[in-house]
Parts: sequence; C-alpha cells; structure tokens
Amino acid sequence: ITMLSLVTGLTEPTKGTVQVNGRLAALLELGSGFHPDLTGSENVYVNAALLGMSKKEAKDRFAQIVEFSGIGDFVDEPLRTYSSGMQVRLAFSIAVHVEPAILVVDEVLAVGDSEFQEKCLKKVTELRKRQTTMLCVSHSPTMVTGFCDRAIWLHHGEIVLDGASGAVMKAYTRYASDPAAGLPQGSISTLEHIAHQE
Repeated sequence: ITMLSLVTGLTEPTKGTVQVNGRLAALLELGSGFHPDLTGSENVYVNAALLGMSKKEAKDRFAQIVEFSGIGDFVDEPLRTYSSGMQVRLAFSIAVHVEPAILVVDEVLAVGDSEFQEKCLKKVTELRKRQTTMLCVSHSPTMVTGFCDRAIWLHHGEIVLDGASGAVMKAYTRYASDPAAGLPQGSISTLEHIAHQE
C-alpha cells in the first residue's frame, strides 16, 4: 500500500521522487473523498473533482456513472443512508468514468456481489483495451496475469523479480507454497527458465 500511496500522492517520499504523467484514478480506499451528509449526486461531483474531472465532464458523464453504479433513486439520498456496498459501487463507478490515463488498482475488484464484480472486470478490461496504463497491486495470480503484461515482485520493499507477468507469478506462487525454499536467486533473465518449468 505504501507504494500506491506514493504514486497517488497520498504520501510524500522520504527520498527520491515519483513522477506521474496524465490523469490518475485510484481504486484503493473507495469512497475516501465522500462526505456522509452529502447526497450521492453531490458526492459524484465532489469526488469527480478530486480525481481531476471538470464540472462539465462530471455533468456529461453523470448519467453513466449512476447507471453503472446501479444505485438508482438512492443517488439523491444522503450518503449516510447507503450500505457500504452501495458506497463502493458509486466510488468505483466514478473512478472508472473519469477516463484516466493511469488506473491504480488493488484488491478492490473483489468487492460487491458477483454481478457487480463481473461488471467491474469488464470495465477494467475495456479501459485496458483503450491503452489505459494500469498499476495493479495484488496477490492474485489470476488478476496479475489477466490484467498485466509486466509484473514486479516486491518483498519487504526490495525487487525480487521483474519481468513477464506469467513468469513472475509462477515464481511467486512457487515461493508462496514453500517459503522455506527461499526467494528466487539469480537475475531477471532467469524468468524465461522459470516460465517453462513445471
């Protein structure tokens, strides 16, 4: 989470720099910019502004955001009356409709019912096809290999492996099933060898 906090600007680095080019939307702590006393509609505009969307853009996409969220008429009710699931739906919908150049995703796609999860996965796949840069943080081999071409395995802040997502996840899964064997040794070039082992 620390790395994601640095990339999204929630935390300042103690040394070095982090440079982000383009509009960034983060699917981390969904709804972190929401206010419980504002209606869903009002929160759409506030949250969209926090994500860098102009008022006109938010107005133009408002109907799409509400439709995708599936909260219907509740959009005009105070957020404090929403269930946590409804808040997540609205927050996710806003984030994916800002048309980000960079989408930062953690395990958040595992929230909601199966129908909403499927809708989320389709939307993320659509963004990926439109060449949206995606930064995913996950322990899920399915998510990493499904959404990422490249994977970086971090262990206590240090890079263990950096390469093709399939090869990195195969090495990670092997380590996760037998940590006593130790972390992979060697250079990044060993990934091709790892990828073809079974």
